[in-house]
This record gives sequence, C-alpha cells and structure tokens, in this order.
Amino acid sequence: MQHRYGPRITLALSAATLAIGLVLLWRAPDGALVPVHFSGQWVPDRFATPAHALTVWIGLLAALWLFFRALAYGLRNHRGFQASVRVYDQAWITLTALLCALTVGCMEAALGIKIALGSLSSVMLGVFFIVVGNGLGKIRPNSVLGLRTPWTKASVRVWERTHRACAPFFILTGVFLTATGFGVLGAPLNRTIMNLCLLGLVALCYGLSWIYWRQEQKYG
Repeated sequence: MQHRYGPRITLALSAATLAIGLVLLWRAPDGALVPVHFSGQWVPDRFATPAHALTVWIGLLAALWLFFRALAYGLRNHRGFQASVRVYDQAWITLTALLCALTVGCMEAALGIKIALGSLSSVMLGVFFIVVGNGLGKIRPNSVLGLRTPWTKASVRVWERTHRACAPFFILTGVFLTATGFGVLGAPLNRTIMNLCLLGLVALCYGLSWIYWRQEQKYG
C-alpha cells in the first residue's frame, strides 16, 4: 500500500482539538453550558457542562478515527482501495477537520463566544465536497469507496465514466455550500434544504450511471 498520511494528520488534528478544548474547559466559568445537539436550523437544543461536552465531542472524534482506521485496515489488501487510498485519506482529513471545528466552536460557548455554527458547518461541508469531487475521478473500482450503483459495479467503463462526469457536480455543490456558509445567499441553509441538495446530487449520480450503462448495453 502506498504511503499513508491520513491516520497521522487526523490524529494530530484530534489531539490539537483536545488541547484547545482543555484550555477552554479550564477557563470556563462555573455554571457554563456547551451545546451538544442542534435543531434543523442549527439552534442549540441540548446542553451539557463543559467537561461532559468535551467528552462527547472528543468521543465522536475518536469514533470517527477508529472507524476510518478499521475500514482502511480491513481493505488493506484490496487492489481497488490501494489505488484510491489518497482520496480516502483526503476525505478522512476533511471530515475530521469539520468535526474539530465544530468541537472548538461549541466549546467556545462556555466562554460566551458565539460562533455561527450553521455557517461553519456549511463551509466545512462545502470544502469536503470540493475535496471529494477533485479526487472522484481517481477512485478505482472497489467494494467500499465511490459511487457504487448497480451499474457502476457491473462495468469498469461505466464506473470510470460516471465518476469523471459526476466530479464537477460534487465540486459545484461544494462551492454552493461554501458560498452559503459565507452568507452569499443571506443566511446559511437549514438542514432540510441541505439534505434536498444532497439527495439531488445522489439522484443525478444514479441517473448518469444508468444512462452510461444503457449506452454500453446498446452500443457495446
């Protein structure tokens, strides 16, 4: 397997987030509360003490790291995964950075610092889609990663055409989410609209893969 950088960078990001969280915990006044859950409009609807909240957020980071590490270990001998591991690590790092930013943003509430977490999450999710879109065409057929529709799994050619064609749409979705996070549309998207955008992207990928499969069946 080629040289891996994902495990170390994500672990370093998590450790740095823990260190920042501990500093914020130390500075938090008595009676401070930290959000640990949000409504569809990114309004906090569940709070915890700073110590409990830090445990929750760091626990999520640890679970994310263990999941990606275990998945990579299970696929270490898979030829398709070996060829796609760079994209895997890029997505892993971006997701970890998103969760780290949310962790720090939530912990800062203990000091009375308010951060627009809806905007932050929209920007970070947009960056994630840009990163994934940039690497989508480089993902080789495998059993876990990529756009695994019934038609991409049935043909290497359909797989490659679908991933190359869908990559720009991932990037455009990422740019759109990032722009909304920076307030281009006046306010960050709520979860419902964001989910509809993602469902539309999924439907587009499925539709294109079916079209390419039909073309292959018709013209060979």
